[in-house]
Amino acid sequence: MPGMKNARNAYENLSVDEDDAMARAPRRKPRRMPTFQRNVLAVLVLMTLCGYSLFHYRHLPKTTDPAPSPPPASVVADAPEIAPLPLNETQGRSQTLPECIGPDNLIDEAVATCRFGKSQKAVTGSTAQGMVSARYMSQYKAQQQMHQPRLAAAQFIESAIVWQWDRKRTYAAEWVVSGNQIDGTSVCRNWRRGSIEYRECRKGAKVYFKEQCKRLAESIIRQRYCSAASGFNPLG
Repeated sequence: MPGMKNARNAYENLSVDEDDAMARAPRRKPRRMPTFQRNVLAVLVLMTLCGYSLFHYRHLPKTTDPAPSPPPASVVADAPEIAPLPLNETQGRSQTLPECIGPDNLIDEAVATCRFGKSQKAVTGSTAQGMVSARYMSQYKAQQQMHQPRLAAAQFIESAIVWQWDRKRTYAAEWVVSGNQIDGTSVCRNWRRGSIEYRECRKGAKVYFKEQCKRLAESIIRQRYCSAASGFNPLG
């Protein structure tokens, strides 16, 4: 037992000595890289980055503005060739004189060309006097005489609003004009024959004809109304 105590005391003394020795021993500071080496390393890293950036920039594909594409060529369709007209068709077809003459009723070379289909200058041996030849004037007078009966026999429908005889209402009246004469049988033709409206419309038309005969100045229209005012019978 005394031997074991001595051994324990000796172990404790040894442990205390080791702890004291470790406490007294100076602690080593971690070694740091010198400032010069750090600066050199930083410069090398910076140069490496700059070199890589320059190398990468030089090898980038150059982007240039695309050249404007030429406009598409316009496709021009081949126009079909127009065959020249025969000589007799190019001279023009003859037309009637009323179709060729203008509103000023002037007969000149253009009217003659329109009428006969060829210029008067191309006619050889024509005895022209002034603008047209005597033969042309005779043809013109003959055609004028031929067209006069047609113009006199022209017909058209005329309409007006007429009052009832007691002026309580109005009627829309229509009649046929033939040769500047109002056809009495056609007055109020737009109403059913024999109806009350038909009879009242014809009475109002009689009054209308008299009023127009008094109101209008001397003219062809006034003559038409005056003739109807004296000769039209609304009960006929």
